[in-house]
Amino acid sequence: MQMNPPHAAAASSVAAASPATPPSSAAKPPDVAGLIEAAHARRGAAEAAIRRGELAAGLDALREELALRRRVLELDPDNAQARDSVARTAARLADVLVFRSSVAGLHRGETAGADGAAGLTGARRQREVAWTLRSVGGTLEARGDLAGALALYREGLDVRRRLAAREPGNADLMLDITYSLSAIAQALLALGDFTEALAKQNESLAMRRELAQRDPANSRRRLDLSWSLMALADILEAKGEPDGSLAALRESLAIRRALLAADVGNGGLGRDVAASLVRIGEVLAATGDRAGAHAAFSEARDIVCALAARGTDGATLSADIAVLGEWIAALAQPSTAS
Repeated sequence: MQMNPPHAAAASSVAAASPATPPSSAAKPPDVAGLIEAAHARRGAAEAAIRRGELAAGLDALREELALRRRVLELDPDNAQARDSVARTAARLADVLVFRSSVAGLHRGETAGADGAAGLTGARRQREVAWTLRSVGGTLEARGDLAGALALYREGLDVRRRLAAREPGNADLMLDITYSLSAIAQALLALGDFTEALAKQNESLAMRRELAQRDPANSRRRLDLSWSLMALADILEAKGEPDGSLAALRESLAIRRALLAADVGNGGLGRDVAASLVRIGEVLAATGDRAGAHAAFSEARDIVCALAARGTDGATLSADIAVLGEWIAALAQPSTAS
């Protein structure tokens, strides 16, 4: 049976059935696809606003999305997907409403006791608020709600900046700020916003450098700096800058080697050195430097084997040794790249 193209059939049908005058707008079917597209756009606007910490704007956009999705369901009440979309949008709206209420409650507690002796209590309370925001943000991030996590991390950063502004030389308050900045950077990295992630991580790194320079004998400050360099390396690698990533990783490794040399029996520092070597090996392998990656992985395996021989975390270290052995063996094979 010969089939006409769909558009030709439609055209002939309309030509045969249409009156001489154009049909009224009421006769046109609703644009369901357009409603769905508009709903998607409102969700994008909502999540972007929430990531910026603009909860009111995010809620407005979510309410608009919900209205659009309800309209789609009205037009097609038997559509299970449309019904599920309404339910999920309503749940997201509820989450953000609860989230806004929780943040407001924390800030009401934050402002209690602002003067005199009560001010000390107020400052402690504000630090607790910031840590709570960071903790809940981590929970949201683990659930995949990066926009909600970012909003909480930004709230916590604002609290910490205000506290540090009152005591400019307070090292602990500066360190608190670096934790918030790093959390924001990691969430932005997960979202693919490399530019802002890099800016936030660089700010955190600069503060940790200052803290380490103030107290060079403080091994904790130097280790914190090494972790910031590792985080910076991750962002640079994701951004497509392996040379910058390797520079940060090697600086981190140098710090960790020096710390381990001063505390040879410290298993935690031994693992940190091994972790730096593994990351260096991964970046080198990705750039095609098989010999360099082989050397880095081999040294990391030697360190892990020595730790395992001391009876530390045997099962975990045995698994690490096995994985490193597989990588080393793969790198020992001739490259198949043309």
